[in-house]
Amino acid sequence: MAVSTFAADVWKNFGRPYPVRSIIAYADGVLLATASGVRYVTPEIDVLFSTVTGMETSSFYALAQCDAGIFAISEYGLIAGWNMETLNWNIVNRSFVSNGVRIVQDRVIGYKNFLILAFEDRLAFFDTQSKRAVLTVNKVGKNSLLATPVQALSVHNDTLYVAVGTTLYKRYIDWDNIDQEIRLVDPETWIVEREGEIVHTIAWKGDSLKTFPIRGQWHWDKDGLLTTAVQDSSDIMVKGKTLLQEFLYYEGVSRIRWIGLSNTYAFLAGDYFLLGYDTKKKEFIDYTEYSTFPLDGTYEVRPKAGGGVIVASLEGKISHTVDYVWQYRAIAEEGYANASSALSNRMKVLAYLPPDRVFYHIWGRGFYLYSENGHKLIKNTALEKDRCFHGSSKEHPDFVVTAGSTVAPDSSGFITTASTNDGFDLIYVTKDGEFSCATNVGTFDFSGPVVATRIDGSSDWLVMVSGRNLASYETEGALEIFRVADPAKRGGRLEVLEHKVAYSAFKDTPVDMAYDAKGRYLWIVTKNQLEYWDLDKDSISTPYVVKGVVGTEYTSAEFDVLGNLWVGTTGQGVYRLTRKGVTQDTLIARQFSVRNGLLSDDVLDIAIDPVRGEAWFSHERGVTMYKRSDLRDVSATGKDSVKHDLIAYPNPFRLGEHRYITINNIGAKAVVSIYNRAGHLIRSFDENETKGGSVEWDGFSKRGNIAAPGVYWYVVKNSSGKKKGKFILIH
Repeated sequence: MAVSTFAADVWKNFGRPYPVRSIIAYADGVLLATASGVRYVTPEIDVLFSTVTGMETSSFYALAQCDAGIFAISEYGLIAGWNMETLNWNIVNRSFVSNGVRIVQDRVIGYKNFLILAFEDRLAFFDTQSKRAVLTVNKVGKNSLLATPVQALSVHNDTLYVAVGTTLYKRYIDWDNIDQEIRLVDPETWIVEREGEIVHTIAWKGDSLKTFPIRGQWHWDKDGLLTTAVQDSSDIMVKGKTLLQEFLYYEGVSRIRWIGLSNTYAFLAGDYFLLGYDTKKKEFIDYTEYSTFPLDGTYEVRPKAGGGVIVASLEGKISHTVDYVWQYRAIAEEGYANASSALSNRMKVLAYLPPDRVFYHIWGRGFYLYSENGHKLIKNTALEKDRCFHGSSKEHPDFVVTAGSTVAPDSSGFITTASTNDGFDLIYVTKDGEFSCATNVGTFDFSGPVVATRIDGSSDWLVMVSGRNLASYETEGALEIFRVADPAKRGGRLEVLEHKVAYSAFKDTPVDMAYDAKGRYLWIVTKNQLEYWDLDKDSISTPYVVKGVVGTEYTSAEFDVLGNLWVGTTGQGVYRLTRKGVTQDTLIARQFSVRNGLLSDDVLDIAIDPVRGEAWFSHERGVTMYKRSDLRDVSATGKDSVKHDLIAYPNPFRLGEHRYITINNIGAKAVVSIYNRAGHLIRSFDENETKGGSVEWDGFSKRGNIAAPGVYWYVVKNSSGKKKGKFILIH
């Protein structure tokens, strides 16, 4: 899904809706709270609601229903209400979020007009009518919820049941006057229902209380038919009928944790599993696969030639976009992935060389070279014994590790490193898979991200490597700088001509680096610092002022076509940093977060696609695309010319199907006007709106009216002349 703040400003999220954390049946479908948003599934609909649909977050922990409707509760207690008319969500309350305390997963229940929310340190009562919290307690009976969070909740006949530790408490509550229940905090007002046993699930068979020591679901309907879902047992039952199909079990144990009963379907869900079951036809439909995005966790993203990106995932898959449709494959060796190593080492090992070469590394295994955007393997060094680079130590010669790779300055191949206990190796790899090494040239044993550029006035290369004391990014380090002879002039052999080390005052290891070719500055982010290195100096400098950034942990960096530096963070989203004047020492920041449309405020990597004018952000649960006009590189279309070919797409433009029609290749400093067949001006865009070389029209006139169907003309004018084209608008 996408949302636009203005015609050239669009957000899209791509994430897999797993793990599932809570479900609730609705009409003929089911709603699922997941780590990537709230998913709504019916036999005809499969849609994910997240930040781009106004949810303000993507991580949801619970779903609950009361007399006022259905509500989704985020990880930190943001409450959204389900609008049954629009089939969308509206934010109801944000007050809990500022506490920074998590909800206990799937531990929110509804009763009358109230939500009872179990946080990790308190129990909160929320009135859905007044949209405010009316009461909060941090003790139940004699138990502190900070020490022992709530394990199970239920309300029956106006009595609240709460399981804490090995005690099940109950208390009658005057729900019509709950704001006057000030004695709820008094431990003497709670009655011990049962003691000495752990309760994780409370269920009711009529008025008979049932408790269970494990998490699961037991539900008896009015006819006494039982529906059960217990993930760690062998029990799966729907309306009194036991389900024995093998695919519901793994090694004899149920894969199902929840069952949502709709009008005609039962939806069976596990953490990473979703099935629909037609209770009349006794047929299953598998909804586990989510076609919009095939990957689970991601940690690296790179722009592709011609537009789009390629992404590396934590589970060992590479995926790339073709007009926002994702193609993917596993790496050549199934079962190997960077997983936690990608995050603990801030790996930047995915490199892309147009038109289709992909270079990749798996921690401990070695290097992989692909063609066809990752679909065809050219070389796998894990299978080779005769190689020029070393393993991480003499004791482990086959355990090859690096945290950085990049494209060679002349696009002839790739540059990477291999960590050793005698100084890391520097490696050059041709696009056909030939390796050349300069062994043990690093001052540090471990290495991180790599940046390479050609030296002005020379054929030599400048290769900059993050040196590290340890493999982790949370260590001391420095910038190692190598002057390297162009291998093409050395018979394909890599030769280091000069080597020096640049330190900063903080001596932190660079986590990521971005090179500003126009200013000849290398910008560096360490875990806690933003720094830059002037290629003509021996030390690393720190900007005097970075306005708008406080207490940030950095993860990634990238430049856009206008020279703005984008930096990713942990917990604060992404910042676009703009220089004030010509100095490098004063930067102005603009922050983008989940409130704008990011899938998550934890940003692991950044890629700028100058062809489509898109910034891409990698998160542990997926990727975000942010499209804006000033990210496009219009140099190829001419700065003041409209002599190139104009493109308008889609044509015909169908209002019910398409969000915009895009008029592309218009150049900069242009004015675009749209006329109907009678020659009346319907909409115009000034040069401030065409900076990216394209405009997008939503089909509305300048007065906000929907344009009538028919033939339309678009006219592009600037100082060098004008050009026009036409398209068809269909309702």
